[in-house]
Amino acid sequence: MYDIRNRVCIVTGSGRGIGKAIAMKLASEGGKIVVNVRKSINEGEQTLKEIDRISSGMLVTADVSTEAGRELLFAKTEENLGTPEILINNAGVGILEPLGGIEEKNLELMFRTNLFSPLRLSERFMKDSHGGVIINMASLAGINPFPGLAVYGATKSALIGLTKYMSLEMASYGIRVNAVAPGVVKTRMGDGLLNLMNLDEAEFSKKFTLTGKLITPEDVADAVIFLIKNESITGQVITIDSGSTQMATDYFK
Repeated sequence: MYDIRNRVCIVTGSGRGIGKAIAMKLASEGGKIVVNVRKSINEGEQTLKEIDRISSGMLVTADVSTEAGRELLFAKTEENLGTPEILINNAGVGILEPLGGIEEKNLELMFRTNLFSPLRLSERFMKDSHGGVIINMASLAGINPFPGLAVYGATKSALIGLTKYMSLEMASYGIRVNAVAPGVVKTRMGDGLLNLMNLDEAEFSKKFTLTGKLITPEDVADAVIFLIKNESITGQVITIDSGSTQMATDYFK
């Protein structure tokens, strides 16, 4: 079993939501956490404050969709904590736009953040690595189509494919690579989707899940910890959807 204690862990986009939950779970396992936010410094500082109660870490404000931001993240991490051994590619952008109305700037932003960033960060991780674990945050939208999420879903579908290739090519470096693909999660983005569907949490859970509950960020974080610890798993994608894909239902009917 892979031991997280004292491992240097980078979690991109960890000021709130799923990223924060993952950072907190890693801290509870004794990891040294690098909290990363693009511009929400207050959120990042709050996450770090909570981490410091149970472990140790640092905050790096950097836009990982840019080369400069990615290099800053690694430089600060290596300078203060050492070589990272766990990388969680969580930072992402989801913009609801139907085909025929997708703005060029949003297209570029989603691909840069959701696909290019995990690729380049992982290459940078591999460069100095002596082994470790990478987890990519995909999405159910990358497996099953959702109306209005064509580009977002395409980036996540590509990330799932990239995960498999990364696991193959990084194995010789002692690096395992897996992905998690959540459905609708109780986050700011998830709440926005529920509002679009004119449903509250209880209505959605009853109509579209088998478990009768909405996925929480902590549920996703638990799956991430499992994938990190189990040394026999690489190149795989875990779907967390409360059973929604087993139901013959359409979210938008």
